[in-house]
Amino acid sequence: MRLNPPAPFIWSPRQPIDPRGQLADPRGRGARKEKPNRWFLFRRVVTLSDVPTKAELSITVDGRYVAFVNGSEIGRGPVRCSPLFQRYDTWSIDSHLQIGVNAICVLIHTYGVDTAFYEGVKGMWNPVFGEGGLWVDGQITTQSESQRLISDRAWRCIETHAWEQATPRINHGLGFIESLDANLLPDSWLEPDFDDAAWDEAQILQAGGGGPEAFFGGLEVKPFPTLVPRGIPPMRYGLEGAKRVVWIKGQRPDPSLPIERRLYEEALLVGAEDAVSDPKGLLKPEQTNVTIKTTSEQDVSFLLDFGRIITGRPRVSMIAKGGEMIEIACSEHLPGEWDPAGLTADVRLTRTPLLGLDAHICRYIARPGEQIFERFEWCAIRWMQVVIRNAPDGVTLTGLGAKTENYPVDKRGSFTCSDPFLNQLWATGAYTLEMCMHDGWEDCPSREQRQWLGDATVENLVGWAAFGPSIVPLNAKFLCQAAESQRPDGLTQMFAPGDHHTDRLLIPDWTLQWILNAGDHYQHSGDLATIETILPSIQKALAWFERLLADNGLIPNMPYWHFMDWAGVGRHGFAAALNAQLVGAWKVAAALCEACDMGRAAAAYRARALKAQTALHDLHWDERRGVYVDVLDPATGKQELRVSQHANAALMLWGEMPDSRAASAIARITDAARLTFTAAPPIANSGETLDPESGVVLANTFYSHFVYEALAERGELGAAIELMRARFGPMLARGATTLWESFEPTASLCHAFSASPTWQLSRRVLGVHPLSPGYLSIGVAPNLANLDHASGVFPTPVGDVHVELTREADGFLARVQGPAGTALHMMTAAGLRHISGDLIANSDGFAQARYRRASQG
Repeated sequence: MRLNPPAPFIWSPRQPIDPRGQLADPRGRGARKEKPNRWFLFRRVVTLSDVPTKAELSITVDGRYVAFVNGSEIGRGPVRCSPLFQRYDTWSIDSHLQIGVNAICVLIHTYGVDTAFYEGVKGMWNPVFGEGGLWVDGQITTQSESQRLISDRAWRCIETHAWEQATPRINHGLGFIESLDANLLPDSWLEPDFDDAAWDEAQILQAGGGGPEAFFGGLEVKPFPTLVPRGIPPMRYGLEGAKRVVWIKGQRPDPSLPIERRLYEEALLVGAEDAVSDPKGLLKPEQTNVTIKTTSEQDVSFLLDFGRIITGRPRVSMIAKGGEMIEIACSEHLPGEWDPAGLTADVRLTRTPLLGLDAHICRYIARPGEQIFERFEWCAIRWMQVVIRNAPDGVTLTGLGAKTENYPVDKRGSFTCSDPFLNQLWATGAYTLEMCMHDGWEDCPSREQRQWLGDATVENLVGWAAFGPSIVPLNAKFLCQAAESQRPDGLTQMFAPGDHHTDRLLIPDWTLQWILNAGDHYQHSGDLATIETILPSIQKALAWFERLLADNGLIPNMPYWHFMDWAGVGRHGFAAALNAQLVGAWKVAAALCEACDMGRAAAAYRARALKAQTALHDLHWDERRGVYVDVLDPATGKQELRVSQHANAALMLWGEMPDSRAASAIARITDAARLTFTAAPPIANSGETLDPESGVVLANTFYSHFVYEALAERGELGAAIELMRARFGPMLARGATTLWESFEPTASLCHAFSASPTWQLSRRVLGVHPLSPGYLSIGVAPNLANLDHASGVFPTPVGDVHVELTREADGFLARVQGPAGTALHMMTAAGLRHISGDLIANSDGFAQARYRRASQG
């Protein structure tokens, strides 16, 4: 416990404090808004008389920062968070310190608008201080002394206009186009001997006080009163270059065009190859030497291909004369990329405003000498178009590429089998997820970078198959941040934190997905502490749904956006898929309540689940067709004809569908002749026409996860694999290196909720799963399906489980090696019979057993 008082927040004194700002709302003034897209430099010097033995620096800002010690970058942050639960980072800095004078420096970007990853303050201390704030609290220990380093008036600061402030945003959810003129940055501001005497002395963000008789009883106002550790490890960084130069062309300059249009709209010209001294050198992220010259009539443009989508910051190192302009646009797609004819010779990046699929663009104006430019924000990069301007005497590139950034996963999981397609699909899914993991689970790294609650259900499970327990901190943070977003009525936001604006569009079934995720999290990690933290929020969320229940225990006509999937599933009236998912959430809540010694609540949730699933079976079963229908009219009780994979899979998974009905339902929803890819604008703008009598709505990439789960649970893993092959096969055959948001390339081309096959192959073929929370006892229920062989590793918190399956004449042999001393049980997957061999692994963790199909006797 610290005896020192907490460090204050500080900010520029040029942003005045309004001591009575708390009264802004009562006076009708509303929130205080500063100009958006501002950049600030903060620095403080520290003098040491001895070699540091230990030094740590905790830091957070309102916005995002890069921190430096003596010119070396020590960290970036903060991680995405709600301002009511502001996260801070702690960095070790002793290796960067020296005897004598040291410079601690921070570059801060304040957004002034909510983004997909940043959430500003609405009221509270905002009317008093406005936007912005820096908090530092550290300790430096040497052999002879110890000193505290905090945010106080010893810091100097200045607002810098090196970044153009009036640039537009990249799209509706992300930040601003970055345009940096390095000539306007103070030279050597990161160095200890920089003279910052002309900078402002920082002001402490504090107002009010004065004792019990003072105004409002001495009310003291300080920003961000609740600070929380970041909760996840630092990101992993690297350098990566492009794989090929697509073309080099001239580009006719038109300075009249604004920054968001210029690179895209200027005419391309033939014959600029000679302006680049070494085209192959453009593929090297460092240690290259490429001179590029422009003319007054012709800039130089080139298009690079990184081979697959990566995530990182465009990075260029150079030796410049000064004044050269480099514009860089990065995108995950090119026009015509997925057309049968392929790319044309003159293909270039284009603006695609629909859904925010614009390329990520930035501009840098060089100062004289050696320098490195890195974009402040990371983005998705498959294609990079670079335009060099104002370089008549030549600019020398010494490196070009990207500084990659990803969550630091442990790549312990693996899967291989006799089918090359499934091997590729497993690996592609794992890679897709990795590109959607940073300081949160993200739906996609290009268009949004939002942490959607439903996406995380699939992402968490895929993460276990590919990366094991290294994902636990990320998912625990997600679960807590979803709870932190909860509205007074109980619904969570559909994504959090970020620009949800509290009362805008909502997806109630995403709240249910969050609860399902909590159940998975506890089973795989054994992390009861996180469950105890969020369980009151889970109960409050379920109370919102319970207020909508009809007498039969089902919800009719759920309000807000009933998403479920990018498919034409029936959503109105008594909707089977939604209500079955609610049944599943009640069952998860019951299990979590039991884990937290709340037996009475658990019993109540189980009773609600039983009532609802009974009603679903009574009302939605179509005896004539042998399948469950999507929708029932609450007023008349009449069934509608529409049938979907969604409703039937949901009832199998969560509604305890009777075996007598499951066979005919499975036959219908796996019949390729019936499956219909329906339109779901704006992601799937066109689709096939559904015949309501005989057709079945096909699950798109997201809800396919639950279809695969349901089929495997019912002993139909082979059917699930065939569905994967039918839909993901064409995607990979067309050259996809990441999995798309939809089965057609109409939206995001790297979308982690589509990666379910990675989980299915590890969980269902290898068969590894927890029998008790945290894998303290392990079950292995292998299923070779129609494969000749399969093997892989499933990582768990207690160690890796290695599985090897080999086809035999009358079945298959399973050899399993788990962690020594762990209770490992050989189980029997649905549809199979255990023929011979071990039921429990020996003390070394090894077991061997033989299985065959139950139908073989």
